[in-house]
Amino acid sequence: MELKTKGYRLHNISPLFLFIEAVKKMVLPLLFGIIGTSGDRQDMIIIGIAAFASIITIVQFWFYHYWLEEDRLVVKEGILFKSLRQVPYERIQNLNIERNLLHKFFKVGTLQVESASGVKPEAVVRVVADEQIKHIQQVIKNKANVHAKNAAIDLDSDHDEAVDSAADDSKPMYQMSNKDVTSYGFITHKALVPIGIVGSVLSQNDFYRQKFINVVQKFVGDLHIEQWALTQWLIYGAAFVVVMMVTIWLSSIALAFLKLYQFKISKIDKNLHAEMGLLTKITANIPIKRIQLIKIKHSPLHRYFKKVSVKMETAGGVTEQSGITMKWLAPLVSKFNAQQLIAQIQPEVDWQDIKWLNLESRAWKRVFKRMMLLVLVPMLPLVFYYQWIGLTPLLLTPLVFLYAKAYINKAGYAVNDQIIAYRHGVFFHTLSLVKIAKIQNISYLQTPFDRRNKMARLTVDTAGSNPVTQEINLHYIDVEKADKLMAKLSDKVSESKFVW
Repeated sequence: MELKTKGYRLHNISPLFLFIEAVKKMVLPLLFGIIGTSGDRQDMIIIGIAAFASIITIVQFWFYHYWLEEDRLVVKEGILFKSLRQVPYERIQNLNIERNLLHKFFKVGTLQVESASGVKPEAVVRVVADEQIKHIQQVIKNKANVHAKNAAIDLDSDHDEAVDSAADDSKPMYQMSNKDVTSYGFITHKALVPIGIVGSVLSQNDFYRQKFINVVQKFVGDLHIEQWALTQWLIYGAAFVVVMMVTIWLSSIALAFLKLYQFKISKIDKNLHAEMGLLTKITANIPIKRIQLIKIKHSPLHRYFKKVSVKMETAGGVTEQSGITMKWLAPLVSKFNAQQLIAQIQPEVDWQDIKWLNLESRAWKRVFKRMMLLVLVPMLPLVFYYQWIGLTPLLLTPLVFLYAKAYINKAGYAVNDQIIAYRHGVFFHTLSLVKIAKIQNISYLQTPFDRRNKMARLTVDTAGSNPVTQEINLHYIDVEKADKLMAKLSDKVSESKFVW
């Protein structure tokens, strides 16, 4: 391939950031390996492997080049296994920028290039100077406008003074207050899993396990638990639970501030401009036409605060593991404001014209049987070892019955000329909406159980669909209704002009 322009290399300080990124990826496996073992030789082997992997990552700096050609961005990288990627400018959706305190000190940034090709970014340029970022943005924006005048691709960041000015002049459609961030951390308790993992890893190490036992023994010995009455057990047990919950909530609130501090989202022309982050500031731009699905979620704690969370899926959405991610429309917002926000983003949709249809009322029996199976299977070994006491899980039968009834009563779907929507969940409720014009595939499925009950299920895929979760997955629909719905959706999709 002949390249007509001069290639660029990463900033001279880039090896430092590559090393930090390598450490971030290796720190958890490294800690698990060292803490989870007890031998010095094993520790040295693990450290040696991590050091070698880090060196290889840093060396990649000398093998990373990129070109801004007349019609495409070209990226070349790799040492033994070389990769050459070409991305036409008109296919670039977003240029996302990441800047933490170290970036700001050296006046550099990490640049991520996204297209609709999949869950992996086309390129992550770590790192380039601020002036170079502005240059790349301007080149891609100009070239994209030449190749696709009808495609509004607005690629900006806090480096671009012109776009910053536009963003400042535009009143945010939604902005999180510190109170909202605190409430979000309290509701989501994101620190629960990390704290659980750390506790599990530490418990596998002989040194830390023995140290913990010594502390507990000293504490318990001083309390003389052998003399405790039932009330004392209850009091101290409740105090322990409260301390653990407060620790988890405070840690979750801290994580929420690190990620969502000063979160705001604005509408600039035909794009959404989002900013967030405390130590690491992330700016991202999402062309509105790339939004494939909107999802509204709420849990019991959401309902207590009278709030909901609004997420989105975009074409070729990037995962947190593969690059900078932007999935939020509003992490925490009132239900009324959520409806107003969605109406601003997609004003062409009549959100008042959604008429919900219930699933088949008799489907509660299938939900009940499925849930009872989850109760009966683990009960079998209990009965084998403990005889009649092992039948205790059967006491859950009335609760399972109520859950099955509630699930079918709360679930439903809606289809009109513009959207298809699906809602489900009892305690944790999810409502997903997809515009007809965004549908790429409609699947009709019948399992043996569906055929026996004269039911069917429909799934709808978009360019941003998660293959695991399948947000629009209509279960327990009467087979005749499913056939009519399949035909109706197929006709509407064929009549609609698909827009990425």
